[in-house]
Amino acid sequence: MNYIKLHIKEDKKMKKIIITVFMAFIAMALGYGYSDAVTGQCSNCHTMHDSQDGNGDEGDAGAQTQLLKAGCVSCHTGPHGSGGDGRNDAYRAPVVLDTVDPSTTGGTATLAGGDFYWVDAGTDEQGHNVIDLPNISGQDSTIASTTPPGWDQGATTGKTVDSKTIQVTGGAGWAGAQLTCAGTFGCHGTRDLAGFGGMTGAHHGNAGTDDQASTATTVANSYRFLAGIKGLEHVNHNWSEAAATHNEYYGADDTSTERDNDATNTYTNSDTISFFCAECHGDFHTKIDNDNTFGNPWVRHPSDIVLPNSGEFDDYNSDDGDNTAGNYNLTVPVARGAVPASSSATVTPGATTATGAIVMCLSCHRAHGSEYNDLLRFDYTAVTIGAGTTVGCFVCHTDKN
Repeated sequence: MNYIKLHIKEDKKMKKIIITVFMAFIAMALGYGYSDAVTGQCSNCHTMHDSQDGNGDEGDAGAQTQLLKAGCVSCHTGPHGSGGDGRNDAYRAPVVLDTVDPSTTGGTATLAGGDFYWVDAGTDEQGHNVIDLPNISGQDSTIASTTPPGWDQGATTGKTVDSKTIQVTGGAGWAGAQLTCAGTFGCHGTRDLAGFGGMTGAHHGNAGTDDQASTATTVANSYRFLAGIKGLEHVNHNWSEAAATHNEYYGADDTSTERDNDATNTYTNSDTISFFCAECHGDFHTKIDNDNTFGNPWVRHPSDIVLPNSGEFDDYNSDDGDNTAGNYNLTVPVARGAVPASSSATVTPGATTATGAIVMCLSCHRAHGSEYNDLLRFDYTAVTIGAGTTVGCFVCHTDKN
């Protein structure tokens, strides 16, 4: 009898220990933000068997190799749901492909990257031509026979994330392929595996959508799953953005005298959002230097360069002549020289701090697509000298309007 009582007491004690450990785990998950990683029923995304008609799909580069029912677009398609946060109702996933014309970008129309709606509807110049999109069926012969604009195979060599290459195409050359969401010829994840393989484990390992990605040592802890890129993620991907609440992009003041990636040149910083763009568009990321015989004027607008605290630039988003910058402009954003812990409306020209101002590729362009040609963030045709407007280029070039 004593033996039985002893075991009953031990069982109760063990149950208390298990419950305590379980509650501690939950507390840790909430405290560290892991509850913000992908949530919901496993069957929303996964199947249990990677087979079709009794045959396995070994070697398939698609989402099925991760036991997923479908790829990125299936989850991230609109319309925007009832939650008021830029996500859809079906999967609670942030929408990057709207099913109706958003008519504009930003605010409560699209997320930070814009939208693939326009390019998927057939306007090639208004978005990245990702082959995963439903209305881009099969490779576009024109696109597949060329390399990305400004392509430089040697632009971003040498960097790895989690011991995996992030060099686009894995160093194999473009080889007539077309852009994908992720993987070897994609933007998200690493480039060692094709398609969704480059995203393996990232959604489950993500610490949440409100994350200071200041280390970027894995895909999961990198800014928006852009391997090796740093930044601060707005909890709702800039849906209902405001001057003080938005994504914060990481930039650097590249003071090198050359960086067109010949045998003698290197990038000063490979963790910035502009470096990420250079992974495909390396020749768009160069400065005028000794290897460029064109001289003045510059053949492209500089990026990863500090906005000066002098001349017309110290009136960023202000244009009142008081040599003081205005608030952060959501249409013409700047990067920061350090990844902040929280977003801010403060912009400090000349500084490379967490409230500083670094010109970046995304100061002018959307990442996914927009209603304007060249994925621009604003109507370039409305930027007219002498018209007195304060849009587009004039947010920085305040004396030229």
